[in-house]
Amino acid sequence: MFGFHAQTVYDVGVAQLTKSGITALLCLAAWIAVAQEADRRWVVGTYRNPALGYSVTVPRGLKGITGDQAGPERGLRISLRSGGVISVWGEPNSLEWKNPEQGVRSTLSEEKCASGQQDVSTTRIGKLNAATGTLVCSGRVLKTFLVFRSGGGPIYWLRLETTSAHKLQDEAALDSVAASFNLIPWE
Repeated sequence: MFGFHAQTVYDVGVAQLTKSGITALLCLAAWIAVAQEADRRWVVGTYRNPALGYSVTVPRGLKGITGDQAGPERGLRISLRSGGVISVWGEPNSLEWKNPEQGVRSTLSEEKCASGQQDVSTTRIGKLNAATGTLVCSGRVLKTFLVFRSGGGPIYWLRLETTSAHKLQDEAALDSVAASFNLIPWE
């Protein structure tokens, strides 16, 4: 006669469920990848972010990419020929730093660097108060600007990650981006 063993029926059911689950996860991952790719866009020339009220110019001969981060668009990344990267973004001052220097010191202190040389100073970006900080660690260079909007509102980061060998040429690109920084009307 026909006989079914309960364990065999269970094993077949679990195997089918597992295959279905794996297929569903793969489909979801593919859909997310396609959705993220659709949001990406290349930027040449001026990048404007009206939601955060700023713009910067990507240096001639370079391209920035935006739309590749999770959540709302906050900024862009510019890949340099040296392999370095400039990142520019705005965000709320959620840690309620009193001034740009406090924010730069806090951020640089979070970097993993056993014997890093840290240098922080005040500066201006256009008419805005800002601070700049540099951390050199084992051939790696991190330079950042933090800009505060007068009267509160979002804060703005301009950050360079490069190597000591390319520090001077990549800093020139960062300085060019910083010089182009403008506040624009919020939308």
